[in-house]
This record gives sequence, structure tokens and C-alpha cells, in this order.
Amino acid sequence: MTNDEKINQTPSLLESESIGGDIASTGMDFQAFLILCKIPYWLSYEGFTSCIWESIGDIEAKFFDPKCGEFIELIEAKNHSVTPTEFWEVIERFRRIDEGSPGTYHSFTLACTGLSKELQPVVNGLRRLRDPSRFYDDTSNVLYNSFEQYKQRVLKLKKDAKVASFLFEKVSVEDNWGSLGDRSKGMFNDYFSEFQPEYDLKKSELENVYTSLHQLVRSQKNKPVSRKKLRNAINSTLDIVDIPKKSTNIYTANQLLTDRKKELTFMWHDFFGGKERNYPDLLKWNNKMKELEVTKKWVEENRSSRNIYLSGHRRISSSIAFGYNFSAVSGFSIKVEQRDGQIWSTNDYSRDNTPDYDFLSKYEEGGGDELVVTIGVTRESINNEVHMYLNKKSLTHLSKLHLNSSDPIVSAEHANKAVRNIKNNIKTQLGKIQSTRIHLFYAGPGYLALLLGHRWNGLPKTQCYEWVDTGEYVPTCVLY
Repeated sequence: MTNDEKINQTPSLLESESIGGDIASTGMDFQAFLILCKIPYWLSYEGFTSCIWESIGDIEAKFFDPKCGEFIELIEAKNHSVTPTEFWEVIERFRRIDEGSPGTYHSFTLACTGLSKELQPVVNGLRRLRDPSRFYDDTSNVLYNSFEQYKQRVLKLKKDAKVASFLFEKVSVEDNWGSLGDRSKGMFNDYFSEFQPEYDLKKSELENVYTSLHQLVRSQKNKPVSRKKLRNAINSTLDIVDIPKKSTNIYTANQLLTDRKKELTFMWHDFFGGKERNYPDLLKWNNKMKELEVTKKWVEENRSSRNIYLSGHRRISSSIAFGYNFSAVSGFSIKVEQRDGQIWSTNDYSRDNTPDYDFLSKYEEGGGDELVVTIGVTRESINNEVHMYLNKKSLTHLSKLHLNSSDPIVSAEHANKAVRNIKNNIKTQLGKIQSTRIHLFYAGPGYLALLLGHRWNGLPKTQCYEWVDTGEYVPTCVLY
């Protein structure tokens, strides 16, 4: 078989490298113990979906990311000190897997008990280059010079620049696992306490969890083990009457992030607009809505609850879009971090002692079957600004509903009452003019915008707009 033919057939579940573990069981214990130590770490990432051992690689973990969907991290486990020959064979297999299935594997890891001294300069140089690299700007000569010197270390071992780049971009080396075995329980306890602190378990409880997970992993060789199964295996061993359903932590970023966050992260810097408020076109907003839909589906299929904990930064349209996707009618509840540190929940409904929140309502009858809705919360100028925009777009003939209030929103319960009044006002007008489309202009608190989207069900197709400058708006997301 030629090298080209081998590349074209890799990765495959039936190739010899993939089924090697079925033929020779050496190292199976090491792999099982390694998985057990990895599980608490994997579960600390909101996007962790499942794991499998003895498939394409010795161990694989699948993760979800809102932007790129699902991806896999592959681990090759060696229960001995790795020689240069074996090391480069592993790296070559990683490379063939990556080329044979582009985009499937996010990263590769060699986990072993140690490395040959000959490999230390390359591996140490890799760590020395990678760990502090985020501190320096991409255009810095520090990074360029460091990479060139690291590359020379690889070249000295008769490997080429492509191998050096692949190592840097895709491969991690963990050579400090030791023999595991008797150490695995202690290491598991340490990792579980570090990465799953919410459990706060005693040593005896940790031992029970270890045993439960060990039995599960052993019984599922070459079969996917889902996040839910792992959680159930943990929770079923604990004497907890009512195990709380863990929220899915989601973070919305208003700038590029260099570090991988443990929350599900929406990289929305392009949709934040910046100081100039330059927003993407409608096609990109449509893709953003699809990104939200895919994430919603993933949460529904892979998490035990529909509770969301939301942090980060968002403009008005992004808040509306997020709330609309994780809607109340779909069974979702969202807790939102406020700027002052408070946590407001969409399930904090108004009570008898919640202050009323009324709007000054003004309706302007027009023509057509579309309705312009302006909502101003402590923003009285929005009516005039929207009129300026509609005039430029030759849309002043449409019917308009203006809702304004000078009162601040003081609590989540207060916001819920405000949203109920907004919807009642809109539905009253829709009952009179039978509009099939709404143009929504909003100025007010971000939380109220999110809650508005969260409860926007039962209303016609809605085009949202974002303020740019005096009398200037741009169309953004569409709520169907």
C-alpha cells in the first residue's frame, strides 16, 4: 500500500491502528485510568458532549462550540516511556488523521509515562513557545524568532517545517502520567475536587463515584459514553434526595478571545458594532440566528435541564435574538448577570407587591399590513428618531405604535410586568389592523430586551433594528 493510499483510507474504524486495542489488550488499564482522570476535567466544559475509547484513537472526547459545531479531541495513550521512533510514528498518524478528515479533530494529545531524552528539547521548546505566546502580539518579533528557533529543533531531528507547524498548532504532549494504576484513585479524587467543586464530596463518596465511573467506562469499550450517562453515574452513587439540575453556562463575547473559555461561548464581537456601530449585513445576522438554533438543539439533546446562565456583553438586537431563541414557550429559563452583580431570572414573575409598569401608548393609523413598533424605556427621543429613519426609507405610511415610559426597571419582576404590558398593547393593535409583519425599534435596558425576545411568541414575523446615530438605524435579526 502506497503512502497516498494509506492517507486516503485514514481515519477508518477498520484500519489496523484503530483496532489494535481489540487485538492486544496491553495498556487497557492505563487507558481506562486515564479516562477516569480526564472525566472531571471534561465535564467542567459546558460543551463537553461524550467520550469513547478504542475507536479511531485510544481515547476521544467530543465537544460542542456554537460557531463550529461539534469537534473531537483525540488522545493516544502509552503506558511506557516513548522513544523517538514511536513518537514520530504517533505524530505522523495524527497528521494523517487530520488530513484524512479535515475539521473533525480540533487537537491531538500524546499521553504517556515519559519521553526519551532526545525528544525533550522539542517538547520543552513547544511548551516554552506555546504557553506564553498569548501574551505577545501576533506581529511581534518575539513570536517569530521563538518559532524559528523551535522549528530548528525539529529540523535537527530530520523532520520538516510542516511537521513543526502541525506540532505547534494541533498537538499536546503529556508525559507526566506515570504508571497510574494505584495512583489513579488519588489523582481522580484530586481532579474531581478541583474541576467539580460544586459536589464537595467526602473521600468515601469520591471512592464510590470512582467505582461507578470505572464500571461504566469498562462496560462501554468502543461505545460512546454521553455527558448525561457520566452525570447519571456520578449522581446515582450519591445520597442526595434532590440533585439540582445544572444550568448551561453561556458567555457572549464582545471581543476576540485568545483563551478557550469553559462556558459555551458566542464570539459576537462583529455584532457588537464597536464605537462606530458598524453592524453586519442581514445574511450574517441570519447565520447568527442559525448558530443560536443549533446551540438550542444541542442543549435540548445533551443537557438535563433547560436552565441557562448567561454572562458577557450584548447589544440590543443580540439580547432580543438570544431571548427569542431560548424562549419561554420552549421551556427555557435564563438567569442573566447584571452590571451591578445581581442575577435576574426570566422566571422571576411579578407578584402582588411588584410595582405597576405602564406605558404611554400612542397609535398612528397608516396603510399596508405592516406595523412599526417603537419602545422607549427612559428614552423619549426614540419616536422622533424612528420617524426620521422611516422618512429616509419611504416607510412613513405604515401604521405605528409608540410605547414610552420614563420609569426605570428596578427588578426582574418589574421587567416581567413591563413585557406583559408591551405584548398586550401590541396584540390589541394587531387585533385591529391584522398586521403580518412588525418593524421593532427598541431603546432601553438590555435585560428588558432579552426578556422581550424571550416572550415574543404569538406575534407576527418581526424585523429588529439597531440604533447607529441620530435618526439612523440598520436592520438586524428577524424573529419568525
